Amino acid sequence: MLSKCQAIVIHTINYSESSVILKCFTSDYGLQSYMINGVRGRKGAIRSSQLLPLTLLELDTYHQQNKNLQRIKELKCIPVLHHIHFDIIKSSIGMFLAELLNKVLSEENQQDKPLFDFLFNSIQILDLSTSNVSNFPCYFMLHLSKFLGFMPKGNYSDMHNSFNKIEGVYDEWFIGAPNQIEPDLSEKLFRLQESNFDSFHLIKLNTQQRAELLDILISYYQSHLATFSNLKSHKVLAEVLG
Repeated sequence: MLSKCQAIVIHTINYSESSVILKCFTSDYGLQSYMINGVRGRKGAIRSSQLLPLTLLELDTYHQQNKNLQRIKELKCIPVLHHIHFDIIKSSIGMFLAELLNKVLSEENQQDKPLFDFLFNSIQILDLSTSNVSNFPCYFMLHLSKFLGFMPKGNYSDMHNSFNKIEGVYDEWFIGAPNQIEPDLSEKLFRLQESNFDSFHLIKLNTQQRAELLDILISYYQSHLATFSNLKSHKVLAEVLG
């Protein structure tokens, strides 16, 4: 069946001398894999530059339910990204987001329009933002956790001033208690949780705090997703943002 949908490029795998398998998260069919021939040749209709991670696409596909590999009739980059693949800071963040999504998006053929809209909008905000985007990875991980089912619960307060990264709640701070985050970082985490696309950049974090929060959130993901393995790109990201 010929079908049109929007898609976000997650990952590509070289399949032969000129072909790739394209992994996308789509608006209508969730996670999908597409065989694309001729991408790495000189005469291919689809170019490898159109398949960079986080590229936003409009696809015409021959969709067959429950088939492992789908086919693409036509592909367009809509909307076009102008900065994520060219700006060193935004490209480093993009590399991190793509690796993260490659690990957390696992259920094929499961439509999730709210999650797709969040990802689609997040990528456009990152691309177009003229504000400081150093807080974006932490902001993104926090708000993505809502769609994955384990966004932190409760509120930061004088009596609940420590985030428990196993329970996912704000508890009273006890020095030496396992899995608790010290109050200052817990407050920063909560402020990021309460922020939106317009305000996340206003939260003041120094380089060390930002790196620590990213490590905390990665550990938080690992405690809630059994298949979530360690990330590689966040160390590079920490250096670039530093």
